[in-house]
This record gives sequence, C-alpha cells and structure tokens, in this order.
Amino acid sequence: MKRIIYRSSIVIILLISGCDRSDPEVKHTPQEKAQIQNYLNRVKTDLVYIKGGTFWMGDFCKKMREGGPYCSPEKDTKPLHEVELSSYSIGKFKVTHEDYDFYLKMAGLPKQYFEEKFAVDMLATMTHFENSPAVVTWTESHNYCSWLKKETGLPFSLPTEAQWEYAARSRGKNILVATDTGFWREDSKTKQGENYATDEDRQIVENKFGINGVLVHFPVDKYPATPFGLYGMADNGYEWVQDWYDPHYYDNSPLKDPQGPDKPIIKDKKTGQYRKVRRGGNNPDPTGDVGLTFFRGYNIPDNDFPDGTTVRCVVNLSEPVK
Repeated sequence: MKRIIYRSSIVIILLISGCDRSDPEVKHTPQEKAQIQNYLNRVKTDLVYIKGGTFWMGDFCKKMREGGPYCSPEKDTKPLHEVELSSYSIGKFKVTHEDYDFYLKMAGLPKQYFEEKFAVDMLATMTHFENSPAVVTWTESHNYCSWLKKETGLPFSLPTEAQWEYAARSRGKNILVATDTGFWREDSKTKQGENYATDEDRQIVENKFGINGVLVHFPVDKYPATPFGLYGMADNGYEWVQDWYDPHYYDNSPLKDPQGPDKPIIKDKKTGQYRKVRRGGNNPDPTGDVGLTFFRGYNIPDNDFPDGTTVRCVVNLSEPVK
C-alpha cells in the first residue's frame, strides 16, 4: 500500500501551475554575500555528474530473470519501458536542515512553522541530529531548487522520476537498492545497520534521547554511498521529484527525457490537491517494496505537518558543473 499523508490547506493555483514563489528581494551585507558564495560553491562541489544513456525503467526483475517473477506486485512500476536520458548532475546528499535554514534566511523567508504543537515536536524529532535531512513539502523543495537556479545561473531543478531512478541505479543498472552493495546489509551480530538504519539503530536512538526512533532522520553521510557516490537514496527520507503522479504514466511515457504528465492527474479527495511523486523511502522494510530503486511513492504537495519527505536537486547541463 502506498504511504500518503494529508494536508488541510492548499493553494490550488500554485500547485497546478508549479510556478516559482516570488521570493522577496533581499539586500545582503558583504559578509552575507560571501557566505552565500561559499555555500553555492559547496553545493556545486557536492554534485555528482551522471552521463546520459538508455536504460529500462521500472520493475526490471522479470527481464533480469529472463521471464521470472517481478520483484514487486505494484502495478505502477510497470510496464518496463525504455528511456533515454541526457546527461545531468545530481546532489550527492539530501539537503540538510541546517542548509535549508540558511537558504530561508538568505532568501528573506520565515523559518518553517507549524500551528499544531505535535507538528512542531515531530519536526524537532525528525531533525534531531546535526547534518540530517531537511523535511520539506514539494513546494518548499521546488522553491529551494529554484533559488539555487536564481543564485547560480545554472539550470537547477527537482529531478524527474527518470533522472532519480537512473542515478539510484548507477546509470540504469539492475540494482534493487541504492546502497553501496545494491542490497540491504546489517551486522549479523548486533543487527545494527551497516548501510541503512535498522529498527535496532532507531531503538538505540529512542533509548538514548527519549524521542521516537521511527521518526528520526540520521545524518546524511552516516551510511556508505552508492558506487556512484550518492548517499541515502534508499532510506532516511522519501525524496520529492518533479513529476505529477499518474499510476499509468509508464504506458505512454516518451522515450527521450520524460518529464511526467503535462498536467495533474490524481486528485486527493480530502484536500483537493493533486499528487506528486516521491522516490526512495523513509524507514523501509527490507522485505517490502519501499526503498527499492524503482518504487513509486506519492503524496500531496503541501502538508500542514511534517511527512518525512526530503529533497536533492539536479542541474540539467550536459557537461559537469565547474
């Protein structure tokens, strides 16, 4: 079953159009200008270049097994279809909550705020550790990548589904889990995670700090990177992508650089918002589908409490960013 959380308030025009929020014009001191430049230099340094190519997108297990079973019963990961992508670069880390706070300050925007105390406490738990991922809505994610675009002059954006999966699978290889080994791995004696956070890891956090270990996000570099140098694409927070969610999109997806549906498709009845795709996983079960490289999650773009979804941006350039 797909995981989805609701929000009570929306701005329909913004969500349907996907327009950038008009950030206020901020006059920065020389010191702030230097801080912004240092920040942008680090963001560019942390980009991983992904050379374009062709791959089979979706649940590839039946093809890999030469007619054997699929890896997932989910219908929206099928049919397997060929995709050709142009080259691009993607962030090696999820954006941390410290970096997101820096962006809000430099962009002249207010800090994240929730009216309900339980939501405030939830966000505090999720961001308990230093250097852990920012927990953001789709709109906040989109605006952050747009700010990077504005400040650098480079074509930053949210990744498309296809870009995210291609990168997670180390340029489209038959890799089930975006970890250093391609599988979930834990220490056989302690049951603690070696390349992802296990239930035991979360219980240790709960016992030590008295917070909900299921909600907590760990530092973005706690576990090893994939062979392509990408961290945390299997767990530690779902990741927003650009595409509207359509369970049947793979039936008609274009071959070259698919961007997702041209318009919203599936409306959430409780909120009236249309669903966006998110990839990866938050606290996945290795026996299930969540966290697999081709798993397709979704949620409404804007919640009024934290839902554990994170962000990393791409740069749509054919050459490495310098």
